[in-house]
This record gives sequence, C-alpha cells and structure tokens, in this order.
Amino acid sequence: MYWGRPTGRSDVIARDGVVASSQPLATQAGLEVIRKGGNAIDAAVATAAVLDVVEPFSTGCGGDAFTLIHLSGKSQPLSYNGSGRSGSLVSLQELLDLGWTSMPARGGPPVTVPGALHLWSHVIEKHGALELKEVLAPAIHYARNGFPVSPLIGQSWKWIPGVLKNDAAREIYAPNGETPSVGQIMKNKDLADTFESVAKEGPDAFYSGKIAESIVNTVQEHGGFLTLEDLTAHKTEETKPISVSYRGVDVFEHPPNGQGFAALSMLNIMETFDFSKYNPLSTERYHLMIEAKKLAYADLHQHNADPKFYDVPLEKLLAKPYAKERAKTIDTKRAMSGYTPGLNLGHDTVYLATADGEGNAVSFINSLYMGIGSGLVAPGTGIKLQNRGELFSLDSTHPNCYAPKKLPFHTIIPGALYKDKKLMGVFGIMGGAHQSQAHAQFVSNVIDYGMGPQEALDYPRFDHDHETNKVGLENGIPPHIQGELRKRGHNLVHETTTYFGGGQAILRLDDAWIAGSDCRKDGQAAGF
Repeated sequence: MYWGRPTGRSDVIARDGVVASSQPLATQAGLEVIRKGGNAIDAAVATAAVLDVVEPFSTGCGGDAFTLIHLSGKSQPLSYNGSGRSGSLVSLQELLDLGWTSMPARGGPPVTVPGALHLWSHVIEKHGALELKEVLAPAIHYARNGFPVSPLIGQSWKWIPGVLKNDAAREIYAPNGETPSVGQIMKNKDLADTFESVAKEGPDAFYSGKIAESIVNTVQEHGGFLTLEDLTAHKTEETKPISVSYRGVDVFEHPPNGQGFAALSMLNIMETFDFSKYNPLSTERYHLMIEAKKLAYADLHQHNADPKFYDVPLEKLLAKPYAKERAKTIDTKRAMSGYTPGLNLGHDTVYLATADGEGNAVSFINSLYMGIGSGLVAPGTGIKLQNRGELFSLDSTHPNCYAPKKLPFHTIIPGALYKDKKLMGVFGIMGGAHQSQAHAQFVSNVIDYGMGPQEALDYPRFDHDHETNKVGLENGIPPHIQGELRKRGHNLVHETTTYFGGGQAILRLDDAWIAGSDCRKDGQAAGF
C-alpha cells in the first residue's frame, strides 16, 4: 500500500534504516548509529541523547521516558516505563499542614526521580546491538564540541531565562542573561562529562556517587524531597501495553501512569460514527472528534494514576459497549458544555521514531515536562531536572494525589499500529495534554482517510482544553468550518493561543519504511 497525495513535504521512503525526530542533527545521529551496526533500539537512544543536547529545554536524561519496542516478527510491542517516583522526604499531610493547595511548577518540590537515563541503558542492554558508549558518542560530541542552534528551537529559547532557578542553569542556558541566536554554537561540557561517566560505568554512575549527590543536593536546597535512596532504588519497569481495535487496526499505547488510554477511549467513541460520510476537513468530523475528546479526557482526569496506588478500571474504560454508551451522550449538532466521567471512583517533550532493515521499530518519547522542567540544573553535571511532580493533586480523595515514592500522572505517550498481527507502524505526537487527542486525530487521518505519515502529521488539528472547554483550531481549517463550529456551541480561541505539538511517524510499506516528521518543528525524517 502506498499513501500518496503529498501536499507539502514528501514522505521519506527507505529500507535499511529510518529515523524521524524533531531536530536534524539528532536524526542524523540515529542513522549514523544504524550504519555502524546498531539497530532501531540503539538509534532511538542515540537520537534521544542528542536531543538532550540540541533541544535542551524539551528533553533530557534528567527527565522521564516511555517506549514501545517492536521486535521483528512479533505481533505486539514491548512496553517500558522509564518514569520516576516522587521523593520520600514528605507526606501529603505535611504539605497540607503547610497550607499548600497545589504543587508548584518550578524549583525543587516538583522534581521526581529522573527515569530517562535508566531506560536508555536498560533497553540498550536488553535489545541493543551496540555498547552504550557507542550509542552515546554522538551526544558526547555535540555536548563537548558544540552545535549550531536551529531556527524554531532558537525562537523558543528566548523565554527560557525567566524560568531558570539556579546559577548552574543560567551559566549553561543564559550566560550573562542572554540567549543564543540562530546558528550560534552552544556547548554543555558538563553534560558531556556526565555521558562519558555513564558510558564507562553504566547507569550506576548516574544514580549513585557524585552525580546523584549533586542532583539530590540541588533538589533539597530548593525545597524538594528527593533522597539518595530514592535515586538508587529506581528501576525501569516493563509493563503490558494496552490496545483497542479501531476499524480493524490495533492501536497500542502505554498503560497508566500515562494518558494513553484517553487516546484509545477517544478512538472507541469515534468508531461508533461513520466517518466515511464526512470529508476529512469538515464541520461534522471535527465536531465529533472534539466531543469524543471531551468524554475521553473526563475519564482520564478521574482515573489516571500510579497503578500501584490505584486500580485503574481499564477493562471497563476501554470496552466497546462503554464507548457506545458514552457516544449516545453526543449531540451531533450541538457542543456539550458539561462533560463528566462515565465511571465513578473505585509541556515540552520530544518524540522520535526509528526503524531498521531487520524489521525492528521503536516508538520513543522523552520529556522534562514544562519548558526546561524545574528550571534547575545539577551543578557540575549539565543535567536539567524535570518538574513532572507538578501534576500531582493535593486532593487526598483523588487517585493522583501526592504520596512519597509514587509515580505522577504522565502526559507523554508513544503509540504503535498493528494490522492482522503485523506491525503497521509507530507514531507519536508531543505536546502535554494535547497528546492523546492528537494521537486519535493522527490515527483517524491514516485509517479513515488513507493519509501517508507526513500528510497525517501535518493535517490541521484541533486542541480542546479540558479545564476551560475552549477549542483551538489550527490554521488550515477554513473559516466557514470555524463559523459552523461556533454555531454549534464550540468556544473557539485564536489559533496562536493554542499549542499543537509536533510528531513523527514511521509506517511499514511492503519491504520498506515510509516516514514523516511534523512541519511544526525543526524536525527531519531521513533514511538509507
């Protein structure tokens, strides 16, 4: 099958190796690793490590990561959770006694154990073809010798100084209070040293010893709760992926603590409607997708939490009869203003995809959460620390309430498609709360309308905000559709006030791969 109709950038088609990421230097690093004898798993980690350097405010080894790994010949992906737990120094009651009503966004309190570096090492050890030192070599090169800042990353860099919280962060990312211009060479020699230590000694160099001490001291000095024991206890967890069938295609996502089940729930609801009657760029289609999103996210915000602390009712939430009942609440002519869960209780990221000539493929996502995470860098390490703990609730009755050693609600999710027990492709779209709704839109573009990966990624998206019930419609959705959606009761906001993320996808094309990289980023899909 060939997906045609390129409307802008063409799809990339190659056989022996393909990498798609949000920055060309990272894409080329992944391909270089495959050319040197590595596989898709090696390429994914190499690409992620280079993105830590060249797209620094979005991702890093001081954040978290999730991956779905397809091994050639298998009928479903392996699922690895590389997210870290909250610190053990305080309890929820102690925070409430201090008068806290929510978790802060920056500084030490929202910093959870960095899980990404451990996942990188873990998947290389289990499934890679190269040694970790070979995989980290491109990132070490760019960190030590420098890289030229690319256009969109340079544009976003300008607002970073206002959220940097310690001198170590300012010295690397805003020296003398200034941010780099496009094309300026930037370095992170401390991060190069960290990667070299990990390359020689393995992940223990990160989770114990001087690097771990710097992380813990930095977090505690800024009011956070991590201890050395929290870091040394961290392990990557292999989980069981979750899936639903969407019009005959099995869509796989990560289980909680990630939000992947919201994408699946949204697709289940969308499946109850016959999209073949609607043009892909039509009022009817966007209306139904927006309404399905509202219902799916109502359940997401009620039920997503660490499964060790709360039994998420996935079997019920992802059941087809449940989706049909939820779909009955949708008025095809009028937007709902209130949306509640169907079951009661019982912002910056990088996504990349890789594939190799042996038939392996990787769906990989890595994040610090909000731009440059907590705003903290551990001195002497170059490591940016995430702020994923900001997503904990301080409502003691909520499944996602704060507790020591607990995984927070996670927005980052990799996706994969299988048809007739064979891999159809891997995909992902970064962008905080936008991700699940963007996943469902991408899947619909491919399955309902036969779009190729590049067109399906670039196609205009909507973004619905769960808290405000406001809808952003991307440029490319005609004014008459916007007007008709307003008439149906949708509260539209100006396109530029909404974030539509950016993604990558690699699909199977006979004996080759066909790939795309989102036009909303500096990214590149490339292969050989």
